[in-house]
Amino acid sequence: MLEQKYVLLLLEWYDYRIHRGVARIARQYGWQLNCPKDPVTNEGILKGWQGSGCIALLQCTNTLEYFRSHDIPLVDMGLGNHHLTIPRVVTDNKEIGRLAAEHFRDQGYREVFALNPSGVKMYEERLKSIRHFMQADGGEVTVLESRTMQKEVFNELRSLALGRSRKLEELSLGFFAYQDTMAAEMISLSRQNNLRVPENIAVLGVDNDDLVNSGLNIELSSVDSDLEGLGVAAANILNKLLTEPKEFGSQQIVRHTPKGVVIRQSTDCYAVENPLVANALHWIKNNYYNGIQASDVAEAMGVTQQGLQKAFSNNHSKSPGQEIRHQRTLAVSHLLRTSGANLSTIAKNCGFYSVNSLINSFRSMYGITPGKYRKQKNRIPEK
Repeated sequence: MLEQKYVLLLLEWYDYRIHRGVARIARQYGWQLNCPKDPVTNEGILKGWQGSGCIALLQCTNTLEYFRSHDIPLVDMGLGNHHLTIPRVVTDNKEIGRLAAEHFRDQGYREVFALNPSGVKMYEERLKSIRHFMQADGGEVTVLESRTMQKEVFNELRSLALGRSRKLEELSLGFFAYQDTMAAEMISLSRQNNLRVPENIAVLGVDNDDLVNSGLNIELSSVDSDLEGLGVAAANILNKLLTEPKEFGSQQIVRHTPKGVVIRQSTDCYAVENPLVANALHWIKNNYYNGIQASDVAEAMGVTQQGLQKAFSNNHSKSPGQEIRHQRTLAVSHLLRTSGANLSTIAKNCGFYSVNSLINSFRSMYGITPGKYRKQKNRIPEK
């Protein structure tokens, strides 16, 4: 009879997507999985627990002390300084910051605001990354003194606006929230302060939490950190610890790649003061898949093509033609990740005249071919 393995998923917070990811692997290997949802009960569970292995977020003092004194196969899902020689599986915060910076840049934002990370390692990594990638493209990140989402945030923003001889209601700001719950609070407080989202404040969160988003009147744009995949990765590493303990590096840190930015209403606005360019950008976004050219944009805006080109040159980082190709290529990347359609079908659906033009545009933007991109993302195989 095969030995039954008992595995504990012990987080200091509960997320059903991590649970679901771990559960997928637990079923595959026949584990009995226990996942307490109330962190207050953790101490009691550990006192009488005699299991095979554990996936934990090692931040609580009682939890840490237990695992310091018990030799149990263990995977950590955090960045705490506990000095235990165990593997960790965490979100790739550098990539999250890069995706956030790229999204704000694409929407025309040269300055993004964020809260003080308050010593939280995950927040610090995300802040460091978005700051690096914003600065690399000539932008900047302004860190507020505020550490939590309270009314003081808006007092600070109003003070900054006055220092620039503007009213806050006249500005178009980008705000990067380290997690979706923080982003939801920013949206709520913005509306209480009579500020429009996204016109005055464009808000981007992290984790793509559908439960958070379902409670908002303004749908939240978010970096999808793929928490279910994070749970799968942690469980697979625990399985290696259980079956091949001598062959697995105990101090390895695995950074799980996010899926990408899910764009919704909270950032569906371009930070462009020129009305012509702003209207043209929205028109391109709604029509790129129809095979449009820059001349079509100019005609729709009622201006000459030369006039449109000059307005874009003075107010946007791309020309009209470059913006059209950019929107098409973004749509291609989405379909490569989420569908099994072949390149010919994708090209037709995204406004490209040929597969070759799609491949050239995609390689120029992502540095690899569509086929390699699809394989890296490990989504649905091409039909």
